[in-house]
Amino acid sequence: MLLIYLHKMNRLFNIFRLSVVCLSVVMLVSCLDNDDNRQSVTFNNMAVTVSGNELEGYRLYTDFDAVLVPSNLSQISWLKEVRRAVVSFDTSDESLTNVSDLESGHTYDIVLSEAAEIPTYISCVDTLSEDYQIFGQDSIALKNKAVQSVNQTEGQYYIQNGYMNVVPTFYFDPYSAVSFLLYYDGNRDIDTTGKKATFNLYFDNNAPNAWNTTSSLISLRMPDEVYSRFIQTGLTDDDTIDVCLNVRTQTGTVTLEYKTALEDFMLP
Repeated sequence: MLLIYLHKMNRLFNIFRLSVVCLSVVMLVSCLDNDDNRQSVTFNNMAVTVSGNELEGYRLYTDFDAVLVPSNLSQISWLKEVRRAVVSFDTSDESLTNVSDLESGHTYDIVLSEAAEIPTYISCVDTLSEDYQIFGQDSIALKNKAVQSVNQTEGQYYIQNGYMNVVPTFYFDPYSAVSFLLYYDGNRDIDTTGKKATFNLYFDNNAPNAWNTTSSLISLRMPDEVYSRFIQTGLTDDDTIDVCLNVRTQTGTVTLEYKTALEDFMLP
């Protein structure tokens, strides 16, 4: 369901149409039980990063680093194709009854009850890069729009398992794809000495008169290039840096801040 990278020339020509989730903001959902059964599911609406393949199997990495191994993934095979999802499930261990029972670094066999795809975007643009300077045609300045607002509550903006997660509220047209991506100035925004990276959120609802509004968790892939710049200075995966996100809203620019380990830039 996600737009993937095209041939380089097409990718650059359409640089700000990448990573569009063509779901018209309605997330893909699979339910494996009836309504009565879903009410009794032990763990509900847990965000995970999907990793694996047909040969080695698939694992779901929670945002607190527990590992879930679903036994019935074949019943919702589309989950194998997405990067991020929200899942509800039971475990084979009946003694586990609360999220606090699931420990970081531990692996749990689970039975999925339902799942929904988290809109996920994989593009991050350095506006000083040669590609953007040649082919970008100042598209960010021309097409970037303000979201209605962004959730500033603690825990709503964070970075884990290779993805930045944020909850904007925005206008959309049910018949038009919504685009988000990260962009930054490679000189000004990446401060390896001060251990700080600043990104900006790009938004385009591809509709001049959108009137529907929604709030949605979205995930944005953290750029390997920025990770490498910090590692090349001698920092390790365990070192922490400050990651800021500037979000243009209808009432002004909001800056979100989060301190994260460099290892959180990487996929599981």
